[in-house]
Amino acid sequence: MADIVCSIVLYNHGEEDILPLANELLASENIKKLVFVDNGGSEWVKKWVSERVAYLNPGSNIGYGAGHNMALREFGHEGCYYLVSNPDISLDAKSLSILREEIELLDVGLIIPDIRYLDGRRQEACKLLPTPLNLFVRRFLPALAQRLDHSYMMRDIDFTRPVFAPFLSGCFMFFRTEALRAVNGFDERYFMYMEDIDLSRRVAERFGAMYTPRTTIYHGFQKGSYTDKRLLRIHIRSAFLYFNKWGWIFDRSRWKMNKKARAQFRKNNV
Repeated sequence: MADIVCSIVLYNHGEEDILPLANELLASENIKKLVFVDNGGSEWVKKWVSERVAYLNPGSNIGYGAGHNMALREFGHEGCYYLVSNPDISLDAKSLSILREEIELLDVGLIIPDIRYLDGRRQEACKLLPTPLNLFVRRFLPALAQRLDHSYMMRDIDFTRPVFAPFLSGCFMFFRTEALRAVNGFDERYFMYMEDIDLSRRVAERFGAMYTPRTTIYHGFQKGSYTDKRLLRIHIRSAFLYFNKWGWIFDRSRWKMNKKARAQFRKNNV
């Protein structure tokens, strides 16, 4: 059944960057609409427009979350499920059928699959909700981060089975559309960075959020803010927005959801 809407936000992407992913998505009988949001430099996508492919151009670079929200508002009503995907994803079309089954079996609002780097290493896409210290030491004190990351990155978890995590990677998020719309999608105050943490926790709190190992995708992940000073400034600004919104020290929902996630550590290590 074609009941999945997928949106991909582009910015100066070439056809060769997108074609493999687009072909796999459109090879799935589950895709009702594939929506490309052109935040700049990708007008070539217009030639792909068809009954199953849509092109949106906001007229400027409105940001990652705002771009996906634009697609959600225009086309979200067409599908029971909504996929937010980065352009740099590789997958097999069969993955969508599996995710569709899994989100029903797990009875949650959001799931992600096993996510791997292109060389096959597992990407740490499931995390606890961060404290300011977690983010600061990961960016500026990597030696200390090795000690703090063990818990934050949920490294005691058995990822051969479904896992609850309040922070799931924004590179590939599979939602029940009703859940995504109920939380009003992304918070558009984040231009980029932190918007996936914010959205993931809101869905996790109200509808549940799970990792499933049943299918694997590949992500050409790049840490842009580690090499680009402009992106670093954007990342820092987003962190301030996030902690001003949820709390720097006192964040009760962070404590509750992280406690729920940590409970799996004990169960998995018995």
